Amino acid sequence: MIIHLDLDSFFASCERLLNPSLKGAPIAVGGRGDPFIFDSGSRNIDITLENSGAFVPTIFYDSESSFEEYFVEGRKIRGIVITSSYEARAFGVKTGMTVREALQRCPNLTVLPPNHLFYHECSHNLKLYLETKIPVLEQYSIDEFFGDLGGWVDDREVPAFIDELRTDIEARFGLPVSIGAAPSKWIAKMATSAAKPNGCKTLFREDVDSFVDPLPIEAFPGIGRGFSGRLRSYKIETLKDLKESKHLLYRWKKPGITLYHRVNGDDKEPVIPGRDRRSIGISRTIDPLFDRKEAKRRLAVLCRHLSQLLAKIESRPKTLFLGIKYQFGQRAKRSVSETFIFSESALRERVTELFETIDIYRSLAIVRLAVSCGNFETKVTERGSLFTCERETKMQKVWLQAVKVRRKYGVDAIKSGIELL
Repeated sequence: MIIHLDLDSFFASCERLLNPSLKGAPIAVGGRGDPFIFDSGSRNIDITLENSGAFVPTIFYDSESSFEEYFVEGRKIRGIVITSSYEARAFGVKTGMTVREALQRCPNLTVLPPNHLFYHECSHNLKLYLETKIPVLEQYSIDEFFGDLGGWVDDREVPAFIDELRTDIEARFGLPVSIGAAPSKWIAKMATSAAKPNGCKTLFREDVDSFVDPLPIEAFPGIGRGFSGRLRSYKIETLKDLKESKHLLYRWKKPGITLYHRVNGDDKEPVIPGRDRRSIGISRTIDPLFDRKEAKRRLAVLCRHLSQLLAKIESRPKTLFLGIKYQFGQRAKRSVSETFIFSESALRERVTELFETIDIYRSLAIVRLAVSCGNFETKVTERGSLFTCERETKMQKVWLQAVKVRRKYGVDAIKSGIELL
C-alpha cells in the first residue's frame, strides 16, 4: 500500500507552535509578490532549495515585520492568503483570496506575514522522523509526503499503522495531519482529501471503484480548470465517465494516457525518494516599469540571488533563460546554451545581453521578469573561451568569496555596483 500525508493548514499550524494563543482563533498567513527583493536596503535573508510547491519561495526575508510593514503600502492592503485555518475557512477565507477581502469576510481574522524558514525547519524535522517509520519516503512538497509500505506493513494492518502515525506526529510535533492509503499514489492522495481535517482513510483494492466513480472530474489531483473544461466538452462529468473513455484519452497521447491510468489506479507510479533538479529559476511580478535602466538593475538583483542558489547546490549551468512579460500580455523569451566559467558576474552579463536582444516592445512597460538556469553539469568543469578565461576565472574567485560572506550574513551583505545605481 502507498500512503499520502498532508499537513493540515500547515503554515497556520506552524504559527500556532510559535504562539499557542492563536489556537482556536481564525488566522491566516499572507504573502506578497516579494515586496523587499528590489529594496536598496539590507534585510535578514536566507535561501533554501529543500522543499517546493505552491506559495513556497526559495528566498526568505525575516518574519519580524508587523502587519502594517508587510501588507500595507500607502493606504492599500496588499497581498493574498496563502494558508488559512479551518476556523477562518468557516467565514469563507480561502487560499488565493486577497488579504483585504479576507478581512472583510472575517473582521476578527489575524493575518500574519510568512515565516518560511520556520516552516521549512518544521517540515525537515518531520521528514527525518518519517524516514525512521517508512522505508521509502518521497517529499512531494513542503507539507506533503508519499510513502511506500510494501513489504513493511501488511495491507490489513495499514489502517492501524496510519492512525498511530497520525497521532504520534501530532504528539511529537504539534502538527495536525491527514493520511490516506490506497494501492496507488494518486488514489491515496484522494483518500487524504476525504480524510481531512486531521483524519485517516484507507482504500483497499475492492473499495477504489465505489469511492472514485461518483466523484466529479475536478476532484482528481492534476485536473485543473482548463483540462476539466476540455473533458466536459466531451460530456465527461464524473471520474467513472473518464474511466469509460479510454479511447478518447489515448488519442490525447501521453497526458491523456497518464491521466487515464492514474484514475484507474493501475499507473504503477513508484514512490521516488529523491529527484534530480533540472532547473532553478527566479521570477518576480512588478508594478509597470518603463525605465530600462531600472529593469537591468532588477535583473542584476535576480542574478545575485540565483547565483547564490546555484552555489548552494554546487552546480554549474550551461543553459540560461530570460523571460519578459509586458503590460498588455505581450511576452518575449529566449534561452542560450554555452559552456563558460560560472560566476555571478558571468551570469549577469549574459542575462543583460539577452535582455538587450529580446526586449522588442520598448514602448511598453514591463510587469514580470524571469531568469532561470538549467542543463547542469554533473561533474563541474571549468571550460570557457580562451580570450576571456583569465578574467572569468578571477571573477569566479571573487564570487566564491562573496558566497561565503552571504551564507554567514545574508544575501544582501554584498551587492554589485549596478544594483546601487
